Amino acid sequence: MATTPAVTTILNLVAARMALITTTNEYNYTITNIKRASLKPWKSEDLPAINYWSTGLGNVKNAYQDDERSIPLFIEAHTKTHDENFLDVASKLASDIVTAINRAAASPKVSDDESFDLGGAVSDLLFDGYDHEIGEGQEPWCGVLVRFTIKYKTSIFNMITYSV
Repeated sequence: MATTPAVTTILNLVAARMALITTTNEYNYTITNIKRASLKPWKSEDLPAINYWSTGLGNVKNAYQDDERSIPLFIEAHTKTHDENFLDVASKLASDIVTAINRAAASPKVSDDESFDLGGAVSDLLFDGYDHEIGEGQEPWCGVLVRFTIKYKTSIFNMITYSV
């Protein structure tokens, strides 16, 4: 019997929310190239694009002998500047990411109600901030690295299931 780790399931929920970023859903950009933990640099024709990953898993035991887990999440987005100010483009990318991660897959529009816990899958989703990224050359690009912390609970030593 194959089992999917809880972290993988949660990261799949993140990917589903990043796929919501389209101009049809009232976002600034349409992101069609979404990868998890890719080490390959993007080519100009790949943009706009998102790469997301976690850097580990934190764990503490609570008073009820349950494990309280935390996942540091990084979402990096790049697009071409199209002669627009790079700070404005980076801010739009960050806004799209933060908004999308807080929307339900069934209610994907910017104007839809918020869902602050990945549809009830996690106990907390914290926005930790973002940094600008700039690339020069013949086809200038800019981007943003957005940081989150995802928290969930599970029974002790359980790597498969999770709860809020």
